[in-house]
Amino acid sequence: MLVKVEPTGICERKGLVQVRFCMYLEPGDYGYEKHHIRVPERPLTEEERDNSILADLVPKVWQNSPFHNHFIYVEPETPDNEIKDIGEAHLHEAYIEWACEQKVEPMNPTVVFHESINNARQKAIGMKVSHLKEAKLERTWR
Repeated sequence: MLVKVEPTGICERKGLVQVRFCMYLEPGDYGYEKHHIRVPERPLTEEERDNSILADLVPKVWQNSPFHNHFIYVEPETPDNEIKDIGEAHLHEAYIEWACEQKVEPMNPTVVFHESINNARQKAIGMKVSHLKEAKLERTWR
């Protein structure tokens, strides 16, 4: 299994850094075939969306879709390795629930958002958000 930080889910939220984890299965993992799917290699045209026969003619490619997405909130000074550790822990918990065919609901600790944000904090958050969007953090778990 693999957990990745998804750049589109990283932003500032009420004085903290929001981080989105996407969790992927690998060959041999329970339920892998449910998320290793064939999708059109390009967006369908309006005509193709309205006509399934035309849509079926569009070439397909294999894609791994996440079996679970999860959001956390961290302080801007949180080290990358700690973020990866948190992601790995949530991946482990999510996979156990997934493999037992339970609803996947890893729990976050209670989050205390900041009422006010000074300029230095806003700058630190902005720098962390930018860094995480470029860092391509991921971790494999077995």
